[in-house]
Amino acid sequence: MDDGFEAVSHLEVPRAEVWRRCRLPGPTDADECRIPGFPSVDGAPGCAAQVLECEPQKLLRCRKLDMPCAGTGITVRIEPANAAGWPTRVTLRQEGFGAALPRDILEAHWRQIAADFRLYLEREITVPGTAWGVDLGALFRPTPVGLEVTAVAEGGPAERVGLREGDLLLTVGPIRVHGLAQLWTVLALLPAARELTLGWSRGREWREGSVEP
Repeated sequence: MDDGFEAVSHLEVPRAEVWRRCRLPGPTDADECRIPGFPSVDGAPGCAAQVLECEPQKLLRCRKLDMPCAGTGITVRIEPANAAGWPTRVTLRQEGFGAALPRDILEAHWRQIAADFRLYLEREITVPGTAWGVDLGALFRPTPVGLEVTAVAEGGPAERVGLREGDLLLTVGPIRVHGLAQLWTVLALLPAARELTLGWSRGREWREGSVEP
């Protein structure tokens, strides 16, 4: 089963310039570089990567060296989008995650990485990484109507408020939540010491409860 993610962009940027921007400026050697858009726990923009294969203006294949997702493979392919040679097509791929996290969580993070990588290629702008808020102590699966609880950690906010596996999380405070990215945004914006009110359904029954993070 394919455990990778891929994003394709058509950019109004010359291939030589795209190639230059695939790696952040700074002290590097032939074997290591920093790739824009990817998160790193060291606080610096981009992530540290070991260069495995390099074809100028065509291919950069690396192994991510730092957490999160250390050891995963990152591949950047650069080519003309058509016979006229314009625009430039860039294919970004990351793979090798294994079973460390549910795919829906990885996919939500991947969409942000792909957007931040493209932003740097287009404008040479890096943005701060996601500010993480309260950890609810639960895993969720997106559905068309809400976030289904797939696991609950012992002693976490989700368990203490009464959430169980199979429940459907629908609101956080006054906000109706539909997807994982939206949930993380809402949690990141909440004050850390604020009591958290969750609303959910268990079958046809509506439930609501508040808990200290």
